[in-house]
Amino acid sequence: MSKKYSIFITVLFCLFLFGFGIALLVLPDREFSEQENRYLTQFKAPTLDSVFGENGQFMADFEKYVNDQFPLRDQWIQLKAWSERLLGKQENNKVYFGTDGQTLFAQFNALPDEALAERVDYVNQLADNVIVPVYFSLIPDKTYVWADRLPDGAPRVDNGSTLDRAQALCSEWVTWIDLKNVLQGGDVFYRTDHHWSTMGAYQGYQALMTSMTGSYTQLDTQPTLVSDRFYGTTWSSSGAGWISPDEMYTWVPEGGLTGNTTVTRYPEGLPEEGSLYDLSKLEQKDKYSMFLGGNQPLGVVKNANNPDGPRLLIIRDSYADSLVPFLTPHFSEIHLLDLRYYKLSIADYIAQNGIDQALVLYSVPNFVTDSNLLWIAK
Repeated sequence: MSKKYSIFITVLFCLFLFGFGIALLVLPDREFSEQENRYLTQFKAPTLDSVFGENGQFMADFEKYVNDQFPLRDQWIQLKAWSERLLGKQENNKVYFGTDGQTLFAQFNALPDEALAERVDYVNQLADNVIVPVYFSLIPDKTYVWADRLPDGAPRVDNGSTLDRAQALCSEWVTWIDLKNVLQGGDVFYRTDHHWSTMGAYQGYQALMTSMTGSYTQLDTQPTLVSDRFYGTTWSSSGAGWISPDEMYTWVPEGGLTGNTTVTRYPEGLPEEGSLYDLSKLEQKDKYSMFLGGNQPLGVVKNANNPDGPRLLIIRDSYADSLVPFLTPHFSEIHLLDLRYYKLSIADYIAQNGIDQALVLYSVPNFVTDSNLLWIAK
């Protein structure tokens, strides 16, 4: 390599770094990434404590800021994914490429036994604190249900073992509902997202209602296609531009299976009218928020055609959003609490709202990672 060529490469590299540095300073910061479906880190002005304090948090925060606000970040993520694939690798950004070439799996690590025991004990404490029946169920994720699509080298976490351990840890006052072998078929999850699909939610509904009420409604209609352009959160962080989008379906009329269902959302603490399916959300990147309008601390679904039915409280993650439409004929009211946003006593809520049954329902990955579960026992 000649001296002139070495100088040229060095100058080119410096110009590259300088150019991106200038772009980082000049371009406005993005608040939200549509592709990754998350809020991006914003710049935090340094303080004496953040720079020289014991934690020295400024540099860590600044590194996150640069990573999130890096110019052309979305394009770089996709370029890296393509290069990893061309090199024969099966993973990018903690997302594994399925052997079918069209399914994505988010990396998931098992929870130590003591941590799982702590979380199940929160459910046991809830049962001790209330006088209504408490049901508990965990939804296995698609790395378990679609294990045959996992590539070689991908971590294989046995959700079945986790479910068995969770069941064994339940007290006598908690009724366990086993979903370990319920989800069957090639369409029970979205290929590009971590959620179960409408078909998966329907299969889960059948098992839950069989255990809780002894029966379920057998649908004699076909699901309705509402979008064929759904890219989920797993795809958003993968950069896998070659993956085709998922299809999204509804299966229950807007008024519920009884035709007289209303939805009230409390996104900011104040009530607002909602719907089982908010089709306007299909115009956004986060199309899964079509179900019940997306994340919210509290939601209440009422069935005026079953006024004497029981009132159900579901302490849940977002998997319940696509499940609720199927539940509507069985209850007079369905109350939904998301502990990521709701920070008040669950026992008080049950007493104050005349709740007859409580269901704790989470996907396995969310149950083992959500630090807000301690609020179940409050």
